[in-house]
Amino acid sequence: MSFKRRHLLLNYVFIICLIILVLNDHILKWEFSNWFTGKLSDIVGMIILPVLITFFNPKHVKFNLFLSAVLFMFWKSSLSTSAIDFYNQYAFIKTSRVVDYTDYIALFMLPLAYYLIIKIQKESAFIINTKLHSAIILLPTLFILISETPPRNYYLTANNSNFVCHNCDVTLRLSQQQILEKLHKFDIKQDTINSPIIIPYKYRQDSLIYYKIKEFIIENDTLHNVQLSMIKTRNGKTKVHFNGFEYRQPISNENMERRLRRYFRKSVKRYLKTL
Repeated sequence: MSFKRRHLLLNYVFIICLIILVLNDHILKWEFSNWFTGKLSDIVGMIILPVLITFFNPKHVKFNLFLSAVLFMFWKSSLSTSAIDFYNQYAFIKTSRVVDYTDYIALFMLPLAYYLIIKIQKESAFIINTKLHSAIILLPTLFILISETPPRNYYLTANNSNFVCHNCDVTLRLSQQQILEKLHKFDIKQDTINSPIIIPYKYRQDSLIYYKIKEFIIENDTLHNVQLSMIKTRNGKTKVHFNGFEYRQPISNENMERRLRRYFRKSVKRYLKTL
């Protein structure tokens, strides 16, 4: 079987890496927020990216690996923040990333990516024997790579009955006043004692207001001392940060605690979206 450019995408290794990336970003990071799930997407991504670039530029494999390294290092650094914010203002498909320089460990996967590219060009063992057009894989791959995924620090941490939610937010097409009116039954009050959050440049610092709800009943469960913060965006929407709460029911073991994290994170976000 002679080498064809589409074989770079239509091969078992590339497809498996793509599946791992989707599962990790949308399931594993939510269920098991740890070092491994945090690095796994970067590791498989550094196989996918150079192979994808080589698909568009098949004659310069070594340059493609160098370009992949440069793009990855830029993406994972604070230098890309302004570019990402500018892109998200106008893009239909949003994107995000967390600045963490330990992610550079994924660069060690570049030799494996090079080996894979060379093997695909010389051997047929990895190639999926199909007449499918490469666009069947190319379009989903581009979507998966640029689509917004929950940052790895989107999780709940627990200290006894106190839960802190990191980067748990939802953007609503409502003003802060409209949100307060919808939450009035929970006796929401402005809070002057709070923990600061990082404010991106696109938001006005004076639009950030913290609130506390003494008892927040959701799906027959009661959360106590719920902490919220709201900030007005440039386009008139409001970003609501769910910062934490107290849960006074007994938590018997680690598995139950993990289920609580998953349940409340999803439940609160789902409730806020219905406002």
